Amino acid sequence: MSNYVIITPAFNEEKYIESTIKSVLSQTIKPVSWIIVDDGSTDETGNIIKKYAEQYTWIKYLYRKKVAGQTYYGSNVYAIEEGLKIIENVDYEYLAILDADISLPPDYYARILSKFDKDNELGIASGVYIVRNNNRLEQVLNDRRSCPKNIMVFRQKCFMDINGFIPMKYGGEDTIACFMARMNGWKTWSFPDMVVIHNKPVGTGHSKSMLKIRFRLGIGEYFLATHPLFLLIKSLRRCFRETPFILGGILRLMGYIYACFMNEPRQISIDLIKFIQKEQLQRVFKGNKIPSEHQPKVSL
Repeated sequence: MSNYVIITPAFNEEKYIESTIKSVLSQTIKPVSWIIVDDGSTDETGNIIKKYAEQYTWIKYLYRKKVAGQTYYGSNVYAIEEGLKIIENVDYEYLAILDADISLPPDYYARILSKFDKDNELGIASGVYIVRNNNRLEQVLNDRRSCPKNIMVFRQKCFMDINGFIPMKYGGEDTIACFMARMNGWKTWSFPDMVVIHNKPVGTGHSKSMLKIRFRLGIGEYFLATHPLFLLIKSLRRCFRETPFILGGILRLMGYIYACFMNEPRQISIDLIKFIQKEQLQRVFKGNKIPSEHQPKVSL
């Protein structure tokens, strides 16, 4: 079985970080190294990490001071980059990114690595997650070719080919990473039979209001170069499948329209924008079907 490393950016996660650590300790295949980057926490996050780093030599604690002016999303990526510096001389084949509020099943990484072993063209893989919201577990909509950053795993060569994450001001760096991987000839896939728990509603790292979160997601869609027709269909679909119903989808669309008038340049290249919109339009006009050659050899 191939070896892997984990990098976890953590900011004020005292409520959840210990559960995440325990779920990694329970993995049937342990990582070669796990770098947990304390991204300027002001609570007990750092002390909790240090306690475990003292017990396990493969767990490393790294403190990063927050930089004024960096957005929540950008800071998260810069924290990952700091973690990457620590493992520059470590021999590994796969890089896992794991958020500090995730609970994994014990065989998560073993099963992910087995998927890579069966398809040399698979560049990014993940499971899917359900969200713990007020002690209820809620399903989350997911795209089979989009791997959420909080649980994604890269083949190291794929990560090098795309030059890692772009620190997107409005989020979506995982989406961009998947698009860039596919543009470079790699497959990306989230496997629905591998389910993890996200211990708080997605997006609450920068906002507590779900209405604000949906609006911000719409802004992010614009800077991800989402095609207007694709975004319209996506927003309408989510009106009935994502909370808050109706209003959530409308706010996503409003956020996109608002961003169109922000007069702020996108952070991605013209070539990537063209690739993204071409792929999205193909999905629209082909009934969202994914060509078999773009699917992993073992999808279930």
